[in-house]
Amino acid sequence: MSERLQRFRKLMAAFEGTSNPQHAIERGYYVDLPNNPMAGIARRVELRPSSVHLLLGGIGSGKTTQLLLAQEHLNQLEGFKAIYTDVSLHTDISELKQGSLVAVAGLEIIKLLDKIDNLELDKNQEFIKAKETIKKSAYGYSQRVEVDNPYHIDNIRNTHHVVDINSRKIKKIVDSQGLLKKQEKEQSELIKSFVLLTKIIFQNIGEIIFIFDGLDRLNDTNIFIKCISNDVKSLSESRIGVVVVGSILVAHIKEIENFSNYLYYFSYLDISENTEAQKFFMDTLNLRDSDNSITSEAKEFLITQSGGVLRDLMSLSQSAIEEAYVDGSDNIKLEHAEQAVASLARSKFIGLTDENLKTLQKVILQKNFTPRTPEDLELLLTGHILEYRHPRKHFAVHPVLVPLIQENKNLSVTNG
Repeated sequence: MSERLQRFRKLMAAFEGTSNPQHAIERGYYVDLPNNPMAGIARRVELRPSSVHLLLGGIGSGKTTQLLLAQEHLNQLEGFKAIYTDVSLHTDISELKQGSLVAVAGLEIIKLLDKIDNLELDKNQEFIKAKETIKKSAYGYSQRVEVDNPYHIDNIRNTHHVVDINSRKIKKIVDSQGLLKKQEKEQSELIKSFVLLTKIIFQNIGEIIFIFDGLDRLNDTNIFIKCISNDVKSLSESRIGVVVVGSILVAHIKEIENFSNYLYYFSYLDISENTEAQKFFMDTLNLRDSDNSITSEAKEFLITQSGGVLRDLMSLSQSAIEEAYVDGSDNIKLEHAEQAVASLARSKFIGLTDENLKTLQKVILQKNFTPRTPEDLELLLTGHILEYRHPRKHFAVHPVLVPLIQENKNLSVTNG
């Protein structure tokens, strides 16, 4: 392998941080965010271990990295155990049911308790039954019930019959898909089993705090309010602390006011008006580009075009590195950064409707945006329109899209 190829592969790997933020932390690529709320969240959790914290923000704003750092901080405290879990890795978040988060939390607690060397606990029948209940609630089960007349069994859903030739009896198969799949289930047994497990975990480990990530990808605010809020309440009532991530759409619904003890907004960084944000992004690039392979001119352009979206900065940098390698250059120059930006712009432009384009052009012209319709909120969720809250609250079209929107001559937008 040539020295140049090795260098470019190393550089590409350095910008893989957003695919697995834990790797970025382990490699020493972390840079303190300006106006970072996570330090305050961790301290409040220390003081009120069973409190509920809701963290809202756009996808790619760096929330996961901060959550992992908060977990690391809390786990250094005596009598605390913080558990980070990405809910989207357990189930399809668009199919969440009431009880899903409790089931996920129960599975994580079971993992912890199974590591404890306690013979009495291993023989505890209530504990064993509670574990089975939570696993069945989470994953579902199939139960074979033998009866002379299957119609004597009432109120059983999702069943089918098989005939046992030897006993000449009809058997009914009872199937449950589980809370982490696509079927609702009564919650009483799940909650009862979960409370039992929490009592054991408090005795053996200490205070438990769950950090639920991945829910910022959930664009159905009704599911968030009806299902997740009930689960969070159940966890809190069981003396479990909760930090939960929500999408920026949740910030625009009235019902969110009573969701948690503490509400935080993790906005994108306004690099056009915030010098601290500019420094943060430059420090991030310099730390990963230890050989100074990316020219300062290219770095400044990449930062400007990222719109203050950390994930987009990583993606644009990787794309520029690839363009430079294919071009045969030893350095990543402005022209390679421009090619990367053009590629991202095309991908974001594809699929936009005429109404989307009119909305985007209006935001550019009027420098104002009040999200009202589902289409407006979708533009926020997808990062076509970016919301900033520091040093002042305002909206802007993602910088990579601005030239394409302005070049569109077929739109007629009024100032009304």
